[in-house]
Amino acid sequence: MIHTLETGDNKALLTWIDEIINKGYKTVNMLGCHDGIPVLDLKGKEVNGKYNKGLLEDKEIENIMNKIMERGGRVKNLFDPSGKKISYYQVNATFFSALGENEHKLLLARAIQMFMPGIPQVWYLDIFAGKNNYDAANKGGSGGHKEINRTSLSKDDILDGLKKEIVTRQLEIMRLRNSLKAFLGEVRIQNISSDKLNITWSNNNSIANLMANLKTYSFSITYKEDSYKKRLEF
Repeated sequence: MIHTLETGDNKALLTWIDEIINKGYKTVNMLGCHDGIPVLDLKGKEVNGKYNKGLLEDKEIENIMNKIMERGGRVKNLFDPSGKKISYYQVNATFFSALGENEHKLLLARAIQMFMPGIPQVWYLDIFAGKNNYDAANKGGSGGHKEINRTSLSKDDILDGLKKEIVTRQLEIMRLRNSLKAFLGEVRIQNISSDKLNITWSNNNSIANLMANLKTYSFSITYKEDSYKKRLEF
């Protein structure tokens, strides 16, 4: 998702959606979580002597990792017995900070997550556009990198957050995913151009469409439930 928004290119994301649909994967879709953003599954792998290409090239992974670290993320690597780095393992950052703390990117990421095939799962801190907690990470010792995205929120923090547009608009999109019958039906992807996303869910008289511009981060959601129809602009 971060690669898609930073490059304005839908190729990797559409490849993953295509695999989910055509291979019948049962997925839980997350953006941020308590345990970092995993990297290993993006890479190509050798299985039974055959190399299976990953969702991203090694150079693309390197670029996006560097971008997140420039924005304050912490990284955990894998090493061989001699101490040489084998691979990136995970990067630790809040999803909002990983996106450069850009509210337009976060809102579009949430919309895409809600329109992905699979079950969406949302980390509480992401809803409130949580930022990297460097104090907690620094105090956490050897495993402190994970504390960067585990900030506790008080009741007052939550009440204040619910007054912010970035929060209320995310919740608006999440409610649609949770209530429209369209999301119990079938999904169709129309690949218009590399910098656009056009995803439609349909189920009898219920339809939901996401049209997004990956360069400007603007998007619209149009939905129809029986005779009721509405278009939301973001």
